[in-house]
Amino acid sequence: MFKDDLYPIVRFNTHDVSALATSSSALDLSLRRIQGFLGRSDNMVKLRGINIFPQAIGPLLDVRPEFTGEFICRAERDDSGRDHLTIMVEIAAAPETYTHFEPVYRELLKAKLGITVDVELVAPGAFSHLTGIETRPKPVRLFDARPESTL
Repeated sequence: MFKDDLYPIVRFNTHDVSALATSSSALDLSLRRIQGFLGRSDNMVKLRGINIFPQAIGPLLDVRPEFTGEFICRAERDDSGRDHLTIMVEIAAAPETYTHFEPVYRELLKAKLGITVDVELVAPGAFSHLTGIETRPKPVRLFDARPESTL
């Protein structure tokens, strides 16, 4: 005997974003259906099988003395469909030394994350307008420039 007030738990708190399908079912069923995976509600990026949380990048970079504490991650997809992550790091050093520091940060992140990411070094205050650090209580740490999923 079934109770009509019990529902199966299909999804847990996975931070996946979906929507209810409003069209009628091909089988003419009156069950609620979801459209599929539309995105995520948190800042996690899955890159080559590795889950990366952008807010966790800061503590990895804190070991470097020239790191000012500000960074931003940019996720992009190339023409072949491969995802790339670029970490823009704010450092207190002369711009002519950036070419010296880029491989250091690239190797540090590769050792800590387990994958290779691109690194772009910037001067202090260069992207404060992007992170909103001066106007928001919680700065933006991820810009996802990848096209939305079509599942």
